[in-house]
Amino acid sequence: MALDQISLNNLSAPARHSLYIVLILALAGLWYFMYQKPRNEELAALNRKNEQLNVKLQQAAEVKAKYERYQSELDDVNARLVSLQAIIPTEKEASAFLRSVQEMAADSNLKINLFRPRALVSRDFYFDWPVEVRLEGNYHGLGSFFEKMNQATRIVDVPTISINNIVNQTDARWTLIASGTVTTYVQGDLSGQYAGEE
Repeated sequence: MALDQISLNNLSAPARHSLYIVLILALAGLWYFMYQKPRNEELAALNRKNEQLNVKLQQAAEVKAKYERYQSELDDVNARLVSLQAIIPTEKEASAFLRSVQEMAADSNLKINLFRPRALVSRDFYFDWPVEVRLEGNYHGLGSFFEKMNQATRIVDVPTISINNIVNQTDARWTLIASGTVTTYVQGDLSGQYAGEE
């Protein structure tokens, strides 16, 4: 039988149907391998990339949440630092604070006979700044002075004080002399600024 004599009409119906099925399957296979399989691989690659991006997005969200938490904590620390700076003066505020101690004494009707800043004493993260004082007045004025120092924003300590009566004094405003040390605390390095003042 020559090739030109082959016709689909010459084939039996089951053979024709089988041939159609084989052709359809061949075309479907060709379509799958040439078109659908590369698309499936591309889709799988995109899905993997999407999953990686989702992981990175989740990590970025966690980092953002941590950053916001740390920023909030930093804001709290900065607010506490500002309030602590009101308690312990900085280098620039120390002189103004010492003037305020002098004003507290004057407001308490005490006369300042001696007000001598001493050298700083270094601590871990601050300095003690002792000031030798001698005040003249009465017990009421001295009590008022200590009360004003207690209510001051800044920390002030009176580690040593000695009180002596003034002998043969007739004026009730001047019945005692109080001598001792008033200590405040300073941030920063003031060494040399008041050291050795007499």
